[in-house]
Amino acid sequence: MIWGKKVAGGLLATVLMATGTGLATAGTAEAAGAKYKCTAVVHLDLGRPKATSSCKKSASGKTVSRHRVKLVCDVIRGRGTPHEIPWYLWGPWVKPGQKSTVMCGFSSFTRSWSVETKS
Repeated sequence: MIWGKKVAGGLLATVLMATGTGLATAGTAEAAGAKYKCTAVVHLDLGRPKATSSCKKSASGKTVSRHRVKLVCDVIRGRGTPHEIPWYLWGPWVKPGQKSTVMCGFSSFTRSWSVETKS
């Protein structure tokens, strides 16, 4: 009688695991077909350039699985004859519903910004 309960419990666990696996694969297939339009914006945060990228669902967009923001800053170096050095910064890779953010250091100016995506 005890081993009968163990067999029934093992069978139930197998059925539930198979059902969960089927649901997990269905969710990823649906998300893979979605199209997104990604944008990046830059603003000052306490005098430092801060870039943020985000993706929204769009019929005219492209398929995106991850995105991140790329920010290029001009860092001022030197005292007598100051010169700019381009400094490249990337935010973390995130899913389309989340935001990727990165900031330049002090004594720097924004040169350019963009969004990088992975399909």
